[in-house]
Amino acid sequence: MAIMLTAEQMRYTKATNAYAIKNPEQRTNAFTVTEESVAANTLNLDETQKIIDLKKYLKDYDMTSISSDELRKVARVLFDNEMIDIHAFAVFAGGNLATGADGRPTDTDIKFNAIALFNERLEDYNDFLEKNPADVKEDTLRWRKGMIDANHAVGALAYFVNSSRGDLTIHEQA
Repeated sequence: MAIMLTAEQMRYTKATNAYAIKNPEQRTNAFTVTEESVAANTLNLDETQKIIDLKKYLKDYDMTSISSDELRKVARVLFDNEMIDIHAFAVFAGGNLATGADGRPTDTDIKFNAIALFNERLEDYNDFLEKNPADVKEDTLRWRKGMIDANHAVGALAYFVNSSRGDLTIHEQA
């Protein structure tokens, strides 16, 4: 059973509800990748074997139905293989942002759409920075870049999850 806290209760606790995704059915956005070479470049993959290995690893994941626990695992592999930086890693590791009263992540097994989540979080952050120009500083811009990079990465991952080919060759038809 999920307990939703009121605004008054939230003021006295470290607990936060999961990020409310406005468009959970979103499958495409400005970060959607449609070409393997773009997906490979996004994740700094320059070897066919690395692409094959990543596809094998991702075979059990769906970016439109993934849990915070699964996102953390994917983030660790991406970070350890230098496919994302620490800021994008933090966005992935944050998952759906649900935390308990002790500040630790909760509902880590609940599935959600990471494509929609990351895109909406970036849109909300952009709106925040636009409405609060005094908060536009090096740290906030670095965090924003991490969110953009996470969006690019999840777009590339979604491509690889749905792709069956393992090479980077271009197939042209006359």
